[in-house]
Amino acid sequence: MNLKCNISNTDDPLKQIQDCIDIMNEIDKAELEKGEILNLDFSDVEWMLPCSALLLSNKIIEACRRINIKISPPNKRGVYEYLTRIGFPLGCEVEGESFLPINHFSNKDNVNEQISKISKHIGNKVDKNFGFSVNYLLAELSDNIEQHSQFTQASIMTQYYSDKKYIDVGIFDNGITIPTVFEKKGVQFSDDCDAIKKALEGESTKEEQGRGFGLRTSKKLVLEGLDGEMYVLSREGAIILNSKDKEKSQELMKKALKGTLVYMRFSAPKKSLNIIKYVE
Repeated sequence: MNLKCNISNTDDPLKQIQDCIDIMNEIDKAELEKGEILNLDFSDVEWMLPCSALLLSNKIIEACRRINIKISPPNKRGVYEYLTRIGFPLGCEVEGESFLPINHFSNKDNVNEQISKISKHIGNKVDKNFGFSVNYLLAELSDNIEQHSQFTQASIMTQYYSDKKYIDVGIFDNGITIPTVFEKKGVQFSDDCDAIKKALEGESTKEEQGRGFGLRTSKKLVLEGLDGEMYVLSREGAIILNSKDKEKSQELMKKALKGTLVYMRFSAPKKSLNIIKYVE
């Protein structure tokens, strides 16, 4: 069975994410005869953002547990070489000078231990003015995943663009999503975007703090301390934040993301950043 994987040639993360959701849903629906292989055909892909590579890698790893998958890589050499370097789709232990490749974790792994290793390695690659900001973000968001998401597969990737002095950090888990956590805890919200907003504002649940605490402090650090931008997508909701404009909400046109993605981009501070004033 052949599945043509069409991804828009754009730098707009939200557009590519919506394309990826379509592909992920098709993978989920694939029903193969015994011995049949699902060929994921990326041959016509002209460009793939890190967030897209992260989402699709996670889904492919998850799907490999039940079906046989083959990858037809992009014909465009630059895209093929980039995806190979970052370990798409199965992950990779080989580091680059300015990036850490895609890393996958299952619910059987000690996620905090793995994230500590990643934090140590990325800390040796980025501008010293970032201080402990990258380590903090990785620790907070991975802790949320381990404690609240009920995930089976989580994935993370970081890439530092040394010439332009900015860094991309993406974390995705295939867990029960922010809106579902709130539903289970009886927290009221109007739609999935509203649920994400509540989490970003630090909405607590009846029994525990929930996912909001890590998201709230991460938001403050990224926007105020690092002059960055942040995408938070969960189920049918998407919130886009940056340090210059008001937050933007967008429903994913009924294309529900089966999990939660936090994708951040921020620049190196002009002087060494003390994160204490931004975290709680």
